[in-house]
Amino acid sequence: MKRSIAIIGEYSPSFPPHISTSLAIRHSCSASELDIDGIWVSTEEIDQTLFERFSGIWVAPGSPYKNMDKTLWAIRYARENGVACFGTCGGFQHMIIEYARNVLGFIDAGHAEYDADASNLFISQLTCALSGREMELTFSARSRVAEIYGATSATEEYYCNFGVIRFSRSWFN
Repeated sequence: MKRSIAIIGEYSPSFPPHISTSLAIRHSCSASELDIDGIWVSTEEIDQTLFERFSGIWVAPGSPYKNMDKTLWAIRYARENGVACFGTCGGFQHMIIEYARNVLGFIDAGHAEYDADASNLFISQLTCALSGREMELTFSARSRVAEIYGATSATEEYYCNFGVIRFSRSWFN
């Protein structure tokens, strides 16, 4: 049975992480013999039928999104209803914002891409830009990632200038 996942984001055919996201799904299907379509859905198009149409969501890199509220709604729905949800780069950052707001109780948790002066930033602009830089990643020797790469390290390019701020233990008490 063919399944589909929604790739939530504002697709741009010239943005390398978007090209890589689509290729990753095709590669994973080929390697695992799964039959899954990844279909790009603009954040403006998210509605109540999203989870009727798709088996899971991938919150894509490449924020800011056109509609942050709808994106956060989709992430929350997936989390609360056990729907598969994966976020890379900006997608992961939005998962942090959703969790901070709806689980930790920081209803004003913000992202600097939308409001650099927000009173409670959870995602801030990095002081050292990583965008366009290549850096070495190191993997645990017997990890699944090392198995996939066929090595314990790889050099990858970064495209983001935002990151999770340092958390305080007092937030969790």
